[in-house]
Amino acid sequence: MGQDEGGGDRMTLQADDLLCGALSGVLRSRPMQDDPAAAERRRQYANTLFIVVGFSAARGLMEAAWTYAARQVSWHVALVWTLPSWLFLLPLAAATVVLAGRFSFERGNRARSVVVHTLACALFGFIHLGAITPFRVLIANEPMTWERLTHAFLVAIRLLLYLDVLTYWAIVGMYLALHYSNLRTSLAEARLAALRAQLNPHFLFNTLNAISTLALKGDQPAVTETIGRLSGLLRAALDEHTEEISLTREMEFLEDYVAIQRIRFADRLCVETQLADDTLDGLVPTMILQPIVENAIKHGVNAQRGPGHVSVSAVRNNGSLVIEVRDTGPGFRSADTHAGIGLTNTRARLEQLYGSRYLFEYGSKPEGGASVLISIPFHDRPA
Repeated sequence: MGQDEGGGDRMTLQADDLLCGALSGVLRSRPMQDDPAAAERRRQYANTLFIVVGFSAARGLMEAAWTYAARQVSWHVALVWTLPSWLFLLPLAAATVVLAGRFSFERGNRARSVVVHTLACALFGFIHLGAITPFRVLIANEPMTWERLTHAFLVAIRLLLYLDVLTYWAIVGMYLALHYSNLRTSLAEARLAALRAQLNPHFLFNTLNAISTLALKGDQPAVTETIGRLSGLLRAALDEHTEEISLTREMEFLEDYVAIQRIRFADRLCVETQLADDTLDGLVPTMILQPIVENAIKHGVNAQRGPGHVSVSAVRNNGSLVIEVRDTGPGFRSADTHAGIGLTNTRARLEQLYGSRYLFEYGSKPEGGASVLISIPFHDRPA
């Protein structure tokens, strides 16, 4: 008995060594991901550049069009006349973006933001028109006198101030729209990442449990194969940075997971797939099926004596991709009051990705066994 226990301990230590080596290999092979904060900063810089250059160009073209129509000159002359206006708009537009970021009409700060932006809008127009007035007088070959500058400035205010007012508020509106759009995207990405991070340890814990059981039984070949497959599955999961992948790719993940479970259950586990050909390119949430199949194996196959069957099917129906996972176990107990982490997180991920455009149902079948059904809008990656 002592020798058996010593052999079991040595097997467990060997399993730990193999597991540490596999996980180290996975982490070493995984490329470094971008810092989320750095990615958000790059996104903000890109938005700022787009707003500053885009609105400066649009405002300059509007003024050039006015000059072309009012003074009856060629487009070349009109563009030359308005070039100083374009150049002075760049720093003013950049300052407007900074101001919009500091006073963004958030709750509790709206009145102050209205006052600040109203004053800033007037300054935007006066500074811009005051800066370009000497150049316009110079280009027109008119005398650079105080009276002529004052007259030209008042004419610019009368004819062009409304364009500066529109430009200012358009910059503020565009910045806030992009800012809140990015904020919603970042929050959604963070929530999805948190849900996936919650699922991955859950799956890893159960797999390590299976490895520990095999090690205690002294089945070294099974331990080695299981750790090898786990390493491959983790590497693939960690390297997959998109929230949606094709159903074909999803099934590859699932096959790796099922292969790990087959080592544990041997002939007791039978997994069948029935996927319509027109569903294979459809996009599904990454690793959406693994926790569902895991539940089917844990509460279906493991809860009964003898062989257990799990089936995964996918069809298209009225623009939707319908996926169903069924097992031949005892089904859901009527006393169950909550779905558990796997099904709960699955529903949360579907809601985050598709809003109200999904269906998620689970329950016991009249003929026996359990069924989990997912229906999402069918879509694939553009060619």
